[in-house]
Amino acid sequence: MPGGSGPASLQDLIDRGRIHPIQMRVIALCAMVTLVEGIDLQLIPLLAPSITASWELGPVALGLLFGASACGLIFGGLGAGWLADRIGRRGSLLATMTLMTTATLATALVHTFPHLLVCRLLAGVAFGGVIPAAVSLVSEFLPARTRPSVVALVILGQAVGALLAALVMKSPAVAAMRWQALLLIAGLACATVTLLASMLPESPRYLGLKEPHGRRFAAVLRGLGVAPGTAVHEADPPVKGFRLLELFAPSRAWGTVLLWAGFIGIGWPLSFFTNWLTKIYTEAGHAASVGVDAMALYSGGAILGGLVLPLFSRRWHHDKVLVTSVLVAAALTASLGMALDDARTVHMTVSFLCGVFVSGVFFLLYPLAVRYYPTDIRSTGIGSAVAFGRVGNTLSPMVAGWMLGAGLSPQSVFWAMAAPLLVSAGALYLFHRLTVPQPVREPGVGAAAATRTVPVDSR
Repeated sequence: MPGGSGPASLQDLIDRGRIHPIQMRVIALCAMVTLVEGIDLQLIPLLAPSITASWELGPVALGLLFGASACGLIFGGLGAGWLADRIGRRGSLLATMTLMTTATLATALVHTFPHLLVCRLLAGVAFGGVIPAAVSLVSEFLPARTRPSVVALVILGQAVGALLAALVMKSPAVAAMRWQALLLIAGLACATVTLLASMLPESPRYLGLKEPHGRRFAAVLRGLGVAPGTAVHEADPPVKGFRLLELFAPSRAWGTVLLWAGFIGIGWPLSFFTNWLTKIYTEAGHAASVGVDAMALYSGGAILGGLVLPLFSRRWHHDKVLVTSVLVAAALTASLGMALDDARTVHMTVSFLCGVFVSGVFFLLYPLAVRYYPTDIRSTGIGSAVAFGRVGNTLSPMVAGWMLGAGLSPQSVFWAMAAPLLVSAGALYLFHRLTVPQPVREPGVGAAAATRTVPVDSR
Protein backbone atom coordinates (compact mmCIF):
# COMPACT_ATOMS: atom_id res chain seq x y z
CA MET A 1 0.00 0.00 0.00
CA PRO A 2 1.28 3.46 -0.82
CA GLY A 3 2.94 5.07 2.12
CA GLY A 4 2.27 1.98 4.24
CA SER A 5 -1.10 3.26 5.50
CA GLY A 6 -4.69 3.43 4.35
CA PRO A 7 -6.36 1.38 1.64
CA ALA A 8 -4.54 0.85 -1.64
CA SER A 9 -5.86 2.28 -4.89
CA LEU A 10 -7.22 -0.52 -7.05
CA GLN A 11 -5.48 0.86 -10.12
CA ASP A 12 -2.18 1.06 -8.22
CA LEU A 13 -2.51 -2.62 -7.33
CA ILE A 14 -3.23 -3.51 -10.97
CA ASP A 15 -0.34 -1.33 -12.20
CA ARG A 16 2.17 -2.93 -9.83
CA GLY A 17 1.02 -6.49 -10.40
CA ARG A 18 1.84 -8.99 -13.11
CA ILE A 19 -0.59 -10.14 -15.80
CA HIS A 20 -2.81 -12.93 -14.41
CA PRO A 21 -4.88 -15.59 -16.22
CA ILE A 22 -8.12 -13.71 -15.53
CA GLN A 23 -6.78 -10.73 -17.48
CA MET A 24 -5.67 -12.92 -20.39
CA ARG A 25 -9.13 -14.49 -20.45
CA VAL A 26 -10.79 -11.06 -20.66
CA ILE A 27 -8.46 -10.01 -23.48
CA ALA A 28 -9.11 -13.22 -25.45
CA LEU A 29 -12.90 -13.07 -25.06
CA CYS A 30 -13.12 -9.38 -25.99
CA ALA A 31 -10.86 -9.98 -29.01
CA MET A 32 -13.21 -12.79 -30.08
CA VAL A 33 -16.14 -10.39 -29.76
CA THR A 34 -14.54 -7.77 -32.01
CA LEU A 35 -13.52 -10.45 -34.52
CA VAL A 36 -17.11 -11.69 -34.83
CA GLU A 37 -18.29 -8.09 -35.09
CA GLY A 38 -15.75 -7.46 -37.87
CA ILE A 39 -17.02 -10.44 -39.88
CA ASP A 40 -20.64 -9.39 -39.44
CA LEU A 41 -19.94 -5.74 -40.16
CA GLN A 42 -18.15 -6.57 -43.41
CA LEU A 43 -20.59 -9.10 -44.88
CA ILE A 44 -23.08 -6.67 -46.41
CA PRO A 45 -20.39 -4.46 -48.07
CA LEU A 46 -18.67 -7.54 -49.51
CA LEU A 47 -22.00 -8.80 -50.79
CA ALA A 48 -22.90 -5.42 -52.30
CA PRO A 49 -22.47 -6.51 -55.95
CA SER A 50 -24.65 -9.59 -55.34
CA ILE A 51 -27.29 -7.58 -53.44
CA THR A 52 -27.31 -4.94 -56.17
CA ALA A 53 -27.91 -7.58 -58.84
CA SER A 54 -30.52 -9.54 -56.85
CA TRP A 55 -32.57 -6.55 -55.70
CA GLU A 56 -31.78 -4.14 -58.57
CA LEU A 57 -30.49 -1.42 -56.25
CA GLY A 58 -28.90 1.77 -57.52
CA PRO A 59 -26.00 3.64 -55.87
CA VAL A 60 -28.32 5.86 -53.80
CA ALA A 61 -30.27 2.89 -52.37
CA LEU A 62 -27.03 1.06 -51.66
CA GLY A 63 -25.74 4.15 -49.87
CA LEU A 64 -28.89 4.18 -47.72
CA LEU A 65 -28.33 0.52 -46.85
CA PHE A 66 -24.77 1.22 -45.77
CA GLY A 67 -25.89 4.35 -43.93
CA ALA A 68 -28.61 2.47 -41.99
CA SER A 69 -26.02 0.32 -40.25
CA ALA A 70 -23.82 3.34 -39.55
CA CYS A 71 -26.81 5.29 -38.21
CA GLY A 72 -27.52 2.49 -35.77
CA LEU A 73 -23.93 2.77 -34.56
CA ILE A 74 -24.72 6.26 -33.22
CA PHE A 75 -27.57 5.06 -31.01
CA GLY A 76 -25.65 1.94 -30.03
CA GLY A 77 -22.60 3.91 -28.91
CA LEU A 78 -24.67 6.27 -26.78
CA GLY A 79 -27.06 3.68 -25.36
CA ALA A 80 -24.54 0.94 -24.66
CA GLY A 81 -22.05 3.35 -23.12
CA TRP A 82 -24.73 4.54 -20.72
CA LEU A 83 -25.84 0.95 -20.11
CA ALA A 84 -22.28 -0.18 -19.37
CA ASP A 85 -21.97 2.51 -16.70
CA ARG A 86 -25.32 1.43 -15.22
CA ILE A 87 -25.34 -2.39 -15.28
CA GLY A 88 -21.69 -3.13 -15.96
CA ARG A 89 -19.40 -3.71 -18.92
CA ARG A 90 -20.13 -7.44 -18.94
CA GLY A 91 -23.93 -7.02 -18.99
CA SER A 92 -23.74 -4.41 -21.73
CA LEU A 93 -21.48 -6.61 -23.86
CA LEU A 94 -23.85 -9.57 -23.50
CA ALA A 95 -26.85 -7.41 -24.43
CA THR A 96 -25.25 -5.94 -27.56
CA MET A 97 -23.92 -9.29 -28.77
CA THR A 98 -27.37 -10.85 -28.33
CA LEU A 99 -28.94 -8.03 -30.34
CA MET A 100 -26.30 -8.42 -33.08
CA THR A 101 -27.00 -12.15 -33.34
CA THR A 102 -30.77 -11.60 -33.57
CA ALA A 103 -30.50 -8.81 -36.15
CA THR A 104 -28.12 -10.82 -38.34
CA LEU A 105 -30.38 -13.86 -38.34
CA ALA A 106 -33.32 -11.64 -39.26
CA THR A 107 -31.30 -10.10 -42.11
CA ALA A 108 -30.90 -13.55 -43.65
CA LEU A 109 -34.68 -14.02 -43.76
CA VAL A 110 -36.04 -10.69 -45.06
CA HIS A 111 -37.52 -10.30 -48.54
CA THR A 112 -38.09 -6.54 -48.89
CA PHE A 113 -35.67 -3.63 -48.96
CA PRO A 114 -37.36 -1.68 -46.09
CA HIS A 115 -37.12 -4.74 -43.85
CA LEU A 116 -33.47 -5.11 -44.79
CA LEU A 117 -32.89 -1.48 -43.78
CA VAL A 118 -34.52 -2.08 -40.39
CA CYS A 119 -32.41 -5.18 -39.75
CA ARG A 120 -29.18 -3.39 -40.60
CA LEU A 121 -30.22 -0.45 -38.41
CA LEU A 122 -30.66 -2.81 -35.46
CA ALA A 123 -27.40 -4.58 -36.28
CA GLY A 124 -25.73 -1.16 -36.30
CA VAL A 125 -27.09 -0.43 -32.82
CA ALA A 126 -25.42 -3.64 -31.65
CA PHE A 127 -22.16 -2.85 -33.48
CA GLY A 128 -22.05 0.56 -31.82
CA GLY A 129 -22.36 -0.92 -28.35
CA VAL A 130 -19.75 -3.66 -28.59
CA ILE A 131 -16.59 -1.54 -28.69
CA PRO A 132 -17.32 0.85 -25.77
CA ALA A 133 -18.12 -2.05 -23.44
CA ALA A 134 -15.19 -4.19 -24.61
CA VAL A 135 -12.68 -1.33 -24.46
CA SER A 136 -13.80 -0.27 -20.98
CA LEU A 137 -13.67 -3.84 -19.71
CA VAL A 138 -10.21 -4.56 -21.09
CA SER A 139 -8.72 -1.21 -20.05
CA GLU A 140 -10.00 -1.53 -16.48
CA PHE A 141 -8.41 -4.94 -16.07
CA LEU A 142 -4.97 -3.86 -17.31
CA PRO A 143 -2.01 -1.93 -15.90
CA ALA A 144 -1.41 1.47 -17.46
CA ARG A 145 1.87 0.33 -19.02
CA THR A 146 0.17 -2.19 -21.34
CA ARG A 147 -3.24 -0.58 -21.81
CA PRO A 148 -2.82 1.35 -25.11
CA SER A 149 -1.23 -1.53 -27.02
CA VAL A 150 -3.62 -4.20 -25.69
CA VAL A 151 -6.71 -2.05 -26.32
CA ALA A 152 -5.50 -1.53 -29.90
CA LEU A 153 -4.91 -5.28 -30.20
CA VAL A 154 -8.46 -6.06 -29.06
CA ILE A 155 -9.99 -3.55 -31.49
CA LEU A 156 -7.79 -5.12 -34.17
CA GLY A 157 -10.17 -8.07 -34.03
CA GLN A 158 -12.49 -6.03 -36.26
CA ALA A 159 -9.91 -5.88 -39.02
CA VAL A 160 -9.07 -9.58 -38.65
CA GLY A 161 -12.78 -10.38 -38.96
CA ALA A 162 -13.06 -8.20 -42.06
CA LEU A 163 -10.08 -9.96 -43.63
CA LEU A 164 -11.54 -13.39 -42.85
CA ALA A 165 -14.84 -12.35 -44.42
CA ALA A 166 -13.04 -11.17 -47.58
CA LEU A 167 -11.01 -14.40 -47.81
CA VAL A 168 -14.15 -16.52 -47.37
CA MET A 169 -15.83 -14.54 -50.15
CA LYS A 170 -13.05 -15.59 -52.55
CA SER A 171 -13.97 -19.26 -52.11
CA PRO A 172 -15.79 -20.60 -55.22
CA ALA A 173 -18.10 -22.68 -53.02
CA VAL A 174 -19.17 -19.61 -51.04
CA ALA A 175 -19.50 -17.48 -54.16
CA ALA A 176 -22.02 -19.98 -55.54
CA MET A 177 -24.29 -19.59 -52.49
CA ARG A 178 -27.19 -17.16 -52.26
CA TRP A 179 -26.01 -14.08 -50.36
CA GLN A 180 -28.60 -14.46 -47.58
CA ALA A 181 -27.10 -17.81 -46.54
CA LEU A 182 -23.80 -16.15 -45.70
CA LEU A 183 -25.47 -14.16 -42.95
CA LEU A 184 -25.92 -17.35 -40.94
CA ILE A 185 -22.55 -16.34 -39.46
CA ALA A 186 -24.87 -15.43 -36.59
CA GLY A 187 -24.30 -19.00 -35.41
CA LEU A 188 -20.75 -18.00 -34.54
CA ALA A 189 -22.12 -15.01 -32.69
CA CYS A 190 -24.43 -17.31 -30.70
CA ALA A 191 -21.44 -19.40 -29.62
CA THR A 192 -19.60 -16.23 -28.60
CA VAL A 193 -22.52 -15.07 -26.45
CA THR A 194 -22.51 -18.45 -24.69
CA LEU A 195 -18.80 -18.14 -23.91
CA LEU A 196 -19.25 -14.61 -22.60
CA ALA A 197 -22.10 -15.65 -20.32
CA SER A 198 -20.09 -18.49 -18.81
CA MET A 199 -16.52 -17.14 -18.69
CA LEU A 200 -16.42 -13.32 -18.75
CA PRO A 201 -15.92 -11.52 -15.40
CA GLU A 202 -17.09 -8.00 -14.62
CA SER A 203 -14.67 -5.06 -14.53
CA PRO A 204 -12.86 -4.80 -11.16
CA ARG A 205 -12.98 -1.02 -11.21
CA TYR A 206 -16.72 -1.02 -11.92
CA LEU A 207 -17.30 -3.53 -9.10
CA GLY A 208 -15.10 -1.43 -6.82
CA LEU A 209 -17.52 1.46 -7.31
CA LYS A 210 -20.80 -0.45 -7.35
CA GLU A 211 -20.22 -3.55 -5.19
CA PRO A 212 -17.16 -2.88 -3.01
CA HIS A 213 -18.21 -5.52 -0.47
CA GLY A 214 -19.79 -8.02 -2.88
CA ARG A 215 -18.73 -11.56 -3.69
CA ARG A 216 -18.07 -10.79 -7.36
CA PHE A 217 -15.57 -8.07 -6.43
CA ALA A 218 -13.81 -10.39 -3.98
CA ALA A 219 -13.58 -13.12 -6.63
CA VAL A 220 -12.07 -10.75 -9.20
CA LEU A 221 -9.55 -9.46 -6.65
CA ARG A 222 -8.46 -13.03 -5.96
CA GLY A 223 -8.01 -13.54 -9.69
CA LEU A 224 -5.80 -10.43 -9.78
CA GLY A 225 -3.61 -11.81 -7.01
CA VAL A 226 -4.78 -9.39 -4.30
CA ALA A 227 -4.33 -11.00 -0.89
CA PRO A 228 -7.54 -11.60 1.13
CA GLY A 229 -8.18 -8.83 3.62
CA THR A 230 -6.31 -6.17 1.64
CA ALA A 231 -8.09 -2.81 1.96
CA VAL A 232 -8.84 -1.55 -1.55
CA HIS A 233 -10.57 1.58 -2.76
CA GLU A 234 -11.57 2.86 -6.18
CA ALA A 235 -9.91 6.22 -6.74
CA ASP A 236 -12.60 7.73 -8.99
CA PRO A 237 -15.63 9.06 -7.06
CA PRO A 238 -19.05 8.15 -8.48
CA VAL A 239 -20.61 10.79 -10.72
CA LYS A 240 -24.08 11.94 -9.81
CA GLY A 241 -26.78 12.95 -12.28
CA PHE A 242 -27.05 12.49 -16.03
CA ARG A 243 -23.70 11.10 -17.16
CA LEU A 244 -23.78 12.49 -20.71
CA LEU A 245 -23.96 16.02 -19.31
CA GLU A 246 -20.97 15.26 -17.10
CA LEU A 247 -18.88 14.97 -20.26
CA PHE A 248 -19.42 18.73 -20.65
CA ALA A 249 -18.43 19.70 -17.13
CA PRO A 250 -16.21 22.83 -17.21
CA SER A 251 -13.06 20.74 -16.84
CA ARG A 252 -13.99 18.39 -19.72
CA ALA A 253 -16.12 20.28 -22.25
CA TRP A 254 -13.45 21.37 -24.75
CA GLY A 255 -11.66 18.05 -24.57
CA THR A 256 -14.92 16.23 -25.27
CA VAL A 257 -15.70 18.44 -28.28
CA LEU A 258 -12.22 18.01 -29.76
CA LEU A 259 -12.29 14.26 -29.15
CA TRP A 260 -15.65 13.96 -30.92
CA ALA A 261 -14.33 16.00 -33.86
CA GLY A 262 -11.37 13.63 -34.11
CA PHE A 263 -13.66 10.59 -34.13
CA ILE A 264 -15.99 12.14 -36.74
CA GLY A 265 -13.15 13.03 -39.14
CA ILE A 266 -11.61 9.55 -38.93
CA GLY A 267 -14.95 7.74 -39.00
CA TRP A 268 -15.87 9.45 -42.29
CA PRO A 269 -13.36 7.68 -44.61
CA LEU A 270 -13.30 4.55 -42.47
CA SER A 271 -16.97 3.84 -43.15
CA PHE A 272 -16.50 4.65 -46.82
CA PHE A 273 -13.67 2.13 -47.19
CA THR A 274 -15.51 -0.51 -45.19
CA ASN A 275 -18.72 -0.17 -47.20
CA TRP A 276 -17.80 1.08 -50.65
CA LEU A 277 -14.32 -0.15 -51.55
CA THR A 278 -15.54 -3.38 -53.17
CA LYS A 279 -18.33 -1.66 -55.13
CA ILE A 280 -16.42 1.48 -56.14
CA TYR A 281 -13.92 -0.66 -58.02
CA THR A 282 -16.75 -1.85 -60.25
CA GLU A 283 -17.88 1.78 -60.63
CA ALA A 284 -14.35 2.53 -61.85
CA GLY A 285 -14.63 -0.23 -64.48
CA HIS A 286 -12.91 -3.12 -62.71
CA ALA A 287 -14.31 -6.63 -62.21
CA ALA A 288 -16.04 -7.38 -58.89
CA SER A 289 -13.25 -9.82 -58.00
CA VAL A 290 -10.74 -6.96 -58.16
CA GLY A 291 -12.78 -5.07 -55.57
CA VAL A 292 -12.80 -8.12 -53.29
CA ASP A 293 -9.01 -8.38 -53.66
CA ALA A 294 -8.68 -4.69 -52.78
CA MET A 295 -10.82 -5.19 -49.67
CA ALA A 296 -8.71 -8.18 -48.62
CA LEU A 297 -5.53 -6.11 -48.98
CA TYR A 298 -7.13 -3.17 -47.17
CA SER A 299 -8.14 -5.47 -44.29
CA GLY A 300 -4.66 -6.98 -44.19
CA GLY A 301 -3.21 -3.49 -44.04
CA ALA A 302 -5.60 -2.64 -41.22
CA ILE A 303 -4.27 -5.58 -39.21
CA LEU A 304 -0.68 -4.48 -39.80
CA GLY A 305 -1.54 -0.90 -38.86
CA GLY A 306 -3.26 -2.01 -35.67
CA LEU A 307 -0.18 -4.04 -34.73
CA VAL A 308 2.58 -1.65 -35.79
CA LEU A 309 1.33 1.91 -35.21
CA PRO A 310 0.84 1.47 -31.43
CA LEU A 311 4.48 0.34 -31.20
CA PHE A 312 5.63 3.80 -32.27
CA SER A 313 3.84 5.15 -29.19
CA ARG A 314 6.49 3.44 -27.07
CA ARG A 315 9.15 5.75 -28.54
CA TRP A 316 7.15 8.90 -29.28
CA HIS A 317 4.11 10.36 -27.53
CA HIS A 318 0.93 8.51 -28.48
CA ASP A 319 -0.88 11.69 -29.58
CA LYS A 320 1.92 12.76 -31.91
CA VAL A 321 1.97 9.33 -33.56
CA LEU A 322 -1.80 9.59 -34.01
CA VAL A 323 -1.82 13.07 -35.60
CA THR A 324 1.03 12.19 -37.98
CA SER A 325 -0.74 8.98 -39.01
CA VAL A 326 -3.98 10.87 -39.70
CA LEU A 327 -2.16 13.22 -42.08
CA VAL A 328 -0.60 10.25 -43.90
CA ALA A 329 -4.06 8.62 -44.10
CA ALA A 330 -5.49 11.75 -45.77
CA ALA A 331 -2.73 11.76 -48.40
CA LEU A 332 -3.17 8.05 -49.15
CA THR A 333 -6.97 8.30 -49.45
CA ALA A 334 -6.67 11.03 -52.07
CA SER A 335 -3.91 9.07 -53.82
CA LEU A 336 -6.05 5.94 -54.20
CA GLY A 337 -8.62 7.89 -56.17
CA MET A 338 -5.91 8.98 -58.59
CA ALA A 339 -4.42 5.47 -58.78
CA LEU A 340 -7.60 3.60 -59.79
CA ASP A 341 -6.69 3.79 -63.48
CA ASP A 342 -3.04 2.87 -62.93
CA ALA A 343 -1.48 -0.58 -63.02
CA ARG A 344 -3.08 -3.14 -60.72
CA THR A 345 0.05 -3.34 -58.57
CA VAL A 346 -0.12 0.41 -57.89
CA HIS A 347 -3.73 0.71 -56.76
CA MET A 348 -3.58 -2.55 -54.80
CA THR A 349 -0.50 -1.28 -52.95
CA VAL A 350 -2.24 2.00 -52.15
CA SER A 351 -5.33 0.08 -50.97
CA PHE A 352 -3.11 -1.88 -48.59
CA LEU A 353 -1.46 1.29 -47.27
CA CYS A 354 -4.87 2.91 -46.79
CA GLY A 355 -5.74 -0.03 -44.57
CA VAL A 356 -2.54 0.49 -42.57
CA PHE A 357 -3.22 4.16 -41.85
CA VAL A 358 -6.97 4.80 -42.20
CA SER A 359 -7.89 1.83 -40.01
CA GLY A 360 -4.66 2.05 -38.02
CA VAL A 361 -5.45 5.54 -36.73
CA PHE A 362 -8.89 4.32 -35.65
CA PHE A 363 -7.23 1.81 -33.32
CA LEU A 364 -5.14 4.64 -31.84
CA LEU A 365 -8.15 6.78 -30.96
CA TYR A 366 -9.57 4.78 -28.05
CA PRO A 367 -6.66 5.19 -25.61
CA LEU A 368 -7.32 8.96 -25.69
CA ALA A 369 -10.86 8.48 -24.39
CA VAL A 370 -9.73 5.84 -21.86
CA ARG A 371 -7.13 8.30 -20.57
CA TYR A 372 -9.46 11.29 -20.49
CA TYR A 373 -12.53 10.01 -18.61
CA PRO A 374 -12.75 8.57 -15.04
CA THR A 375 -14.11 5.11 -14.31
CA ASP A 376 -17.71 6.02 -13.52
CA ILE A 377 -18.29 7.75 -16.86
CA ARG A 378 -15.62 6.00 -18.93
CA SER A 379 -18.02 3.84 -20.98
CA THR A 380 -20.32 6.84 -21.46
CA GLY A 381 -17.35 8.93 -22.60
CA ILE A 382 -16.03 6.27 -24.97
CA GLY A 383 -19.52 5.42 -26.21
CA SER A 384 -20.43 9.05 -26.91
CA ALA A 385 -17.16 9.67 -28.77
CA VAL A 386 -17.77 6.57 -30.86
CA ALA A 387 -21.43 7.51 -31.36
CA PHE A 388 -20.74 11.02 -32.61
CA GLY A 389 -17.88 9.67 -34.66
CA ARG A 390 -20.54 7.59 -36.37
CA VAL A 391 -21.98 10.81 -37.78
CA GLY A 392 -19.13 10.54 -40.25
CA ASN A 393 -19.76 6.82 -40.64
CA THR A 394 -23.42 7.48 -41.39
CA LEU A 395 -23.03 10.34 -43.84
CA SER A 396 -20.02 9.21 -45.87
CA PRO A 397 -21.62 6.08 -47.44
CA MET A 398 -24.68 8.12 -48.41
CA VAL A 399 -22.55 10.99 -49.74
CA ALA A 400 -20.58 8.52 -51.84
CA GLY A 401 -23.84 7.06 -53.21
CA TRP A 402 -25.21 10.50 -54.04
CA MET A 403 -21.96 11.56 -55.73
CA LEU A 404 -21.85 8.42 -57.88
CA GLY A 405 -25.57 8.67 -58.59
CA ALA A 406 -25.04 12.25 -59.78
CA GLY A 407 -22.42 11.06 -62.25
CA LEU A 408 -19.33 12.25 -60.38
CA SER A 409 -16.19 10.18 -60.82
CA PRO A 410 -14.89 7.68 -58.24
CA GLN A 411 -11.76 9.82 -58.04
CA SER A 412 -13.76 12.80 -56.74
CA VAL A 413 -15.37 10.58 -54.10
CA PHE A 414 -11.94 9.72 -52.69
CA TRP A 415 -11.08 13.42 -52.44
CA ALA A 416 -14.31 13.99 -50.52
CA MET A 417 -13.31 11.24 -48.10
CA ALA A 418 -9.80 12.62 -47.52
CA ALA A 419 -10.80 16.17 -46.55
CA PRO A 420 -12.37 15.36 -43.11
CA LEU A 421 -9.13 13.64 -42.08
CA LEU A 422 -7.40 17.02 -42.19
CA VAL A 423 -10.04 18.47 -39.85
CA SER A 424 -9.55 15.49 -37.55
CA ALA A 425 -5.77 16.01 -37.46
CA GLY A 426 -6.28 19.62 -36.37
CA ALA A 427 -8.77 18.66 -33.65
CA LEU A 428 -6.54 15.91 -32.27
CA TYR A 429 -3.53 18.24 -32.20
CA LEU A 430 -5.56 20.75 -30.14
CA PHE A 431 -6.75 17.90 -27.88
CA HIS A 432 -3.12 17.01 -27.22
CA ARG A 433 -2.25 20.63 -26.40
CA LEU A 434 -5.25 20.88 -24.09
CA THR A 435 -4.93 17.60 -22.20
CA VAL A 436 -1.18 16.89 -22.06
CA PRO A 437 0.76 19.42 -19.93
CA GLN A 438 3.73 20.93 -21.69
CA PRO A 439 7.22 20.84 -20.07
CA VAL A 440 7.66 23.57 -17.47
CA ARG A 441 11.09 25.11 -16.96
CA GLU A 442 12.14 25.10 -13.33
CA PRO A 443 13.07 28.61 -12.15
CA GLY A 444 16.57 29.48 -10.97
CA VAL A 445 18.47 26.76 -12.82
CA GLY A 446 19.98 29.00 -15.51
CA ALA A 447 20.68 28.04 -19.10
CA ALA A 448 20.60 24.35 -18.30
CA ALA A 449 17.22 24.66 -16.65
CA ALA A 450 15.51 21.38 -15.89
CA THR A 451 12.01 20.66 -17.11
CA ARG A 452 9.17 18.80 -15.52
CA THR A 453 5.76 17.66 -16.65
CA VAL A 454 2.64 16.80 -14.76
CA PRO A 455 1.69 13.20 -15.65
CA VAL A 456 -1.59 12.73 -17.44
CA ASP A 457 -4.26 10.87 -15.49
CA SER A 458 -4.50 7.45 -17.17
CA ARG A 459 -6.47 5.69 -14.49
